[in-house]
Amino acid sequence: ETSTMAMATASVLCRPCQIAVILSIVLISSAPIATAFRLPSPEFSGNLRRVMTSHRASAADGVENAQQQHQRPGSHGDGTTATIPAERLLSTLVDAATRGSLTISSLSETARGSGATDSIRFKVEGDARSALTIADTAAQRVIVSCLLGAHPGLNIVGEEDESVGTAEEDASSTVGGDLSFPTGDPLDGCDWAAPPQPTADGDGDDPPRVILPAELDMRDVLVYVDPLDGTREFVEGRLENVTCLIGACYRGRPVMGAIGLPFQGRDGDGDDDGDASPCEVIFGLAGRGVGRARVEKKTSGDGGASVVVGCARPKLKRHRDGDTIRISSGDSSSVLPALDLADRTFESKGGIARQIYGATGNKLLKVIYGRTTLSLLHTKTSLWDTAAPTAVLEAMGGRVTDYFGEPLVYGDGHGGELGNRKGVVASAPGAGAEHDEMCEAMCDNAGML
Repeated sequence: ETSTMAMATASVLCRPCQIAVILSIVLISSAPIATAFRLPSPEFSGNLRRVMTSHRASAADGVENAQQQHQRPGSHGDGTTATIPAERLLSTLVDAATRGSLTISSLSETARGSGATDSIRFKVEGDARSALTIADTAAQRVIVSCLLGAHPGLNIVGEEDESVGTAEEDASSTVGGDLSFPTGDPLDGCDWAAPPQPTADGDGDDPPRVILPAELDMRDVLVYVDPLDGTREFVEGRLENVTCLIGACYRGRPVMGAIGLPFQGRDGDGDDDGDASPCEVIFGLAGRGVGRARVEKKTSGDGGASVVVGCARPKLKRHRDGDTIRISSGDSSSVLPALDLADRTFESKGGIARQIYGATGNKLLKVIYGRTTLSLLHTKTSLWDTAAPTAVLEAMGGRVTDYFGEPLVYGDGHGGELGNRKGVVASAPGAGAEHDEMCEAMCDNAGML
């Protein structure tokens, strides 16, 4: 494994007073977040079990008391089942992704500047993709505290483990300053892009839409967090590749996600409308579509707070017959056989145009925008890399599967496995036929992949 995992449960935040105490500890302590782990099921626990210890006695007492009060995730003390309104959960994901993104951007110079080399760690020796910085762990603390403060009892799987501490950085300085939501809800004022309706010209091959219930059973919700996707690119200064990923799965399927862009507009390929912005968040909800929220500049009139506003829908392009087939990947040699196979597979359609992008979230974001037809990812990505982008892409009619056309499996059905060991294929809306053709070729040539 190139990554470690942390699962957090809000059992420490079961009462308003406990929320205040625990979040205060999180935001002022240089020690990692004090969290108790609760696993979705015994089957899932085999590979995910993690015992986290408290760094303060008061927090430890809160954990013990909360564990006595809560019987299982998603249950109240009286045995009734807790639910979450779907759009409220998405609002929290957008809020958390915004705060995580601001944390990353605020720590960019500290984490990458001169003298920071000694603080960069590698979870796998010699593997640049396993780099870990202060920004990774600080962003995860901010994100997890935001999620748990809003939804006690929420099951969370996060990439970064508390075993890699950030004692040199006070978490209180990593939240990116105060955030202000004019209406109290980051989704208000957003112009949603709904999934395009199938047309008569042969490009209506999108998968069926998923319609979520208005209220989600918390026992069936599992949130995956990759606080800083693209740490290698972050360290190397290729900031346009960096994203902050938070995806929620319902009954094993990604259904909503928030993709934070801490350095939006750096590559000139975003939806920058001319207004400078510290960051923005692209989000999606099954059955509803995709939207965008942006952090506006701080002004003296708002007391120095960053204001999060809904803005124009992201510019999305649907693939159509006759369009150039653009296939993206990273620079790993392990994916070259799949790219060569794609060249042969689509030779009759004029071949392919190869694209190289860094980081999983960034690659899949290009598919969401329609600037990439298919993205082929190697076999070393993890579920926290793909949950959020999958939810956003599928909300617009795109698809994400393994190399052989099977859906990626999240939660209990994955047997505790966190890696996408059969690779990943993602396709833009309208490119379902190309997706199927690529997966069929991979099935026929599995031995060479």
